Amino acid sequence: MYKLEDFLIAAEKYEASDIHLSTGEHPRVRINGKLRLLGGEGVILTEENIINIMETTLHESQKQRCKKLFQDSGSADYSYGISLNDKPIRYRLQVYRSMGKLSIAMRRIRYEIPTFEELNLPPIYQKVMENPEQKGIVIVGGETGSGKSSTLAAMIGHLSKRLDKHIVTIEDPIEYVFRDRKALIHQREMGLDFPNYAEALRAVLREDPNVVMIGEMRDADTVHATIKAAETGHLVLTSLHTATAAWTFSRILNFFKEAEHDAVRLNLSYNLLAIMNQILVPSEQENVGLIPATEVFINTPSVRQYLREKEKESELSDVIKEGHDGMHSFNMSLARLISKGHIGVNEAKAYSNNPQELEMLIKVTHSE
Repeated sequence: MYKLEDFLIAAEKYEASDIHLSTGEHPRVRINGKLRLLGGEGVILTEENIINIMETTLHESQKQRCKKLFQDSGSADYSYGISLNDKPIRYRLQVYRSMGKLSIAMRRIRYEIPTFEELNLPPIYQKVMENPEQKGIVIVGGETGSGKSSTLAAMIGHLSKRLDKHIVTIEDPIEYVFRDRKALIHQREMGLDFPNYAEALRAVLREDPNVVMIGEMRDADTVHATIKAAETGHLVLTSLHTATAAWTFSRILNFFKEAEHDAVRLNLSYNLLAIMNQILVPSEQENVGLIPATEVFINTPSVRQYLREKEKESELSDVIKEGHDGMHSFNMSLARLISKGHIGVNEAKAYSNNPQELEMLIKVTHSE
């Protein structure tokens, strides 16, 4: 019988970011972005193995909600923490079925709160957190596995150094746990502390926060609540599953009916601080692992019109490429990673959404 501890020990040994356990399959771990088999060719997991691991990882307070969610929707998310060899470790889990077979995906969450420097994020990330007004919306965009949760944690970690801050997080599930910080921090988890996002968002402004972190913008109601919080003088940090900054803005609009788009554009033009998208690429430098390529849009007064006016929305990518106020495109970021020896040209092109433009940027960089 394969035990959860066996997989956790192996994952810690190889510094794996993810563990994948599926009925009828070999256990796998993701190391530096690539899946590897665990235990050799003969190790095949049974449904009994998966059920036992699910029972082991579900806290008593989570069981009823997660099992109902799994029965109703075919999947359930929750967090799990344990001490392994006197070292605390934490995972975010999703239990789901694929072609009727039970599976678990486990994402490793660093117990220590990362800093911007440790995540290799550009200085503009910290600069946005030091905005003297401390109000508005910051959206971290990226696809699954792009490091959005770690970036949000670094933002909260940076803000939590101030005694005058009350930070409330609304998460499903809680991933990073903030301890020993100067700020007052309340972390609220769906199913444990509130029934659904809508209820939590209705209540949050009555909790007297300075900063609100919403794990993910999921629908029009979440966007409305995010804008309302920003309008009333709060800093709101959140994430969205999108590939680029321009697509992030379009995705927000797509939550609403077309008749509402102008009002949403106007609201965001005044309340959006920044959109920061990222992808993780494997660095060729020793002991670096995955490193982010980023795209950043900063909503300064001079560029608000590109959010407010429908006719100018298509020019948003061009504004980012001009590189003012810390803004930069993915290609500009990839070109920097190439110049610093983190990634080769061919690999960078594979990650780029415009390889021809990247090639021209590389030529300009080399000619300077």
